[in-house]
Amino acid sequence: MNTKRHTLKGSVWERVGDVLVVACDPSVQIELEDPDGQAETLLAAMSAGPWTLEDLQQRLAHQGTMVPIADLEKAVAALDSLRLLVHSDQPDPGGLVGDERYFSNMAFFDLFASLECSRTGYQQRLLEAHVLQLGTGGVGSTVLQHLAGLGVGRLTLLDCDVVEQRNFARQFLYRQEDIGRSKVQRAADWVRSFDPRIQVDVVEGRVTGPDDVAALLPGVDAVSAGIDHPNEVDLWVNEACMEAGVPFVRAGISGSRLGYFSVDPGNSPCLACSQKADTEIASGAGIDAAATRLSGKLPQVNRAIGPVAGLLGSMAAFELLRYVTRYEAPQAAGVHVFWDAANHLAQRRKPFQADSHCRLCQQARMRTARFFKAAA
Repeated sequence: MNTKRHTLKGSVWERVGDVLVVACDPSVQIELEDPDGQAETLLAAMSAGPWTLEDLQQRLAHQGTMVPIADLEKAVAALDSLRLLVHSDQPDPGGLVGDERYFSNMAFFDLFASLECSRTGYQQRLLEAHVLQLGTGGVGSTVLQHLAGLGVGRLTLLDCDVVEQRNFARQFLYRQEDIGRSKVQRAADWVRSFDPRIQVDVVEGRVTGPDDVAALLPGVDAVSAGIDHPNEVDLWVNEACMEAGVPFVRAGISGSRLGYFSVDPGNSPCLACSQKADTEIASGAGIDAAATRLSGKLPQVNRAIGPVAGLLGSMAAFELLRYVTRYEAPQAAGVHVFWDAANHLAQRRKPFQADSHCRLCQQARMRTARFFKAAA
């Protein structure tokens, strides 16, 4: 006997001819073909309170509708795929439901909760997560604020700079009295003051190669990359994360182009693939090749004002949230997502061009395949 008790999420519905329109969120309407009214009868029975399959079968029987358990299982699976059902007896060992600190987080996760994972389950994943933040400058400090708000349980912060007057256009963790002081130490102090429950580790130093990143990755679930110099640093992060199987997210601005991307080792092309494709374009002939070569010769100027850092930090934090909780699939895995600041923030997506000979990708795919084989 199936003793698991389920609940229909707060839903309302209305019949329009043979179609049952169901809403559990103001922006989402689900249309169910229901010419015989069976779907409406089922939803009504489900909405009467928590139920097991046997309970549901009995409720329907009392209304004169006899439905085999096997058919109810299929109906439950279909409604769960629409995220209309949750477990009614999901354990809450940490008391998250009654913790006002996570009220908004839980309301957000309720949109994505299902029989597979409850809203408390998603929040628990955050509380148990460890994120490495490389750089606490413009974008990095904004990402850090979002991660702290989400309740990520452990943060490791790396930076080597001090607070300067020019930082205040886009870095809002810091105060005038912090000028000349260590950014990473002040950022860590901010997190501890914001939420003492978050564990914060500090690394004052530079990234000089992939080994520096690799040394920080044990136990890390995702990496937020926000270091601009030297030019090779993104490839160093890519190499270390690919070899460790840890996803990373990178956001930044180049000229008038705002953008972010992520790499999901074993599942998406990596940054080395993208860089190789760009190098091949630059070595060719034609307008695209000339434009790529010329852009590399332009001086690098940091144009990241507050709204730029805010937008990029928010998008990077959302992608990190996807990796840590898997409430939905990563949206920028192996894809450059751009906004044009000189054209009303028009957006476009440019997928990485996979390199079939990429050593890092081959190793990551083999590691992923071995993991799933072992899990099976």
